[in-house]
Amino acid sequence: EGLVNSGENGMTHTKPNTPSLTCRYSPMNRSTALGLASMPAIVGLAWHNQRRTEKAANLYEPSRPTLPGERREISTEWGSASYRFVEGAGTGPPLVFVHGWGKTGDSAWWPILDSCSSSLVVMDLPGHGNSRLEKTFSLELAAASLLEVISDSGVGRPLLVAHSMGGPVALTAIKAAGPHGFAGLVALATSAYWVTPRVKAMMALAPYVMEPRSPIVTRTKLHDVSRHPSRASQICWSYDCRPMLRLLRQGAAELRRFDASTWVDLEMPNSHWVISTDDRVLPPHHQHASARLFGARVHEINAGHSLVMDAPDLVVDILDEACSSITV
Repeated sequence: EGLVNSGENGMTHTKPNTPSLTCRYSPMNRSTALGLASMPAIVGLAWHNQRRTEKAANLYEPSRPTLPGERREISTEWGSASYRFVEGAGTGPPLVFVHGWGKTGDSAWWPILDSCSSSLVVMDLPGHGNSRLEKTFSLELAAASLLEVISDSGVGRPLLVAHSMGGPVALTAIKAAGPHGFAGLVALATSAYWVTPRVKAMMALAPYVMEPRSPIVTRTKLHDVSRHPSRASQICWSYDCRPMLRLLRQGAAELRRFDASTWVDLEMPNSHWVISTDDRVLPPHHQHASARLFGARVHEINAGHSLVMDAPDLVVDILDEACSSITV
């Protein structure tokens, strides 16, 4: 416990041990040191790549496509509902288009509007496009807006055409109004339930990684432009139509809680479910499960989530088939 020393008078004294003040140096792991040293270069390279991507995407001047029909607007208790109405020459049922998350009526459907012969109602969901919203966005409010737009347009028993988030809006409207007011539903790259762990996690992050100025949006826009160079200016215009971050967050939060698979009393009209087989947002097997849930007729298109842009002719063919199977 200590060192024993003899004193001057022969007495022994115990000297307690004293703690060592020597510091032990643990050298930094070489890979860690290299990683820290390379961080400025990595950040600089990422910044350079992002600027280069932005510059490439900005080579195209946004240009609004020429769209058919007329713009109409009605006042609502939460703001206003805006929609495009196109008088058709065909004998099929009128089509009511419901766009998805981060889109507007025009930016979602412009590639196919000129190819449809039926009368068309192309709505902007509350807070999106030209529709004003003075409350918090919800699927119930969006469905109520859809029903008001249908009533104002004067079309009878329309065929609902819904993409992505538009699917839950259309299903909520069918639940509220009943199936007999609709000729049918064509659901594109959507789901009856968004509560699976993968989809919920994706939608929680989506408002931030997909906000208008994010690097992911810039790269996605450039990817779309490279795939469809003849439509580059219109694609850039469609990306400029994205709603503000607040609406993106509210829409994503609504999707994370949506689960129509629990609606045991839901009666569905004649339904067609269009599966995008290369979808990176909603897995194709998830879309197939939703189609089976409602006994819908299944169509598969080899396209990504934005299948209206990727395969407009195939989408129009499916709409024509759905219309031809309906007795007006």
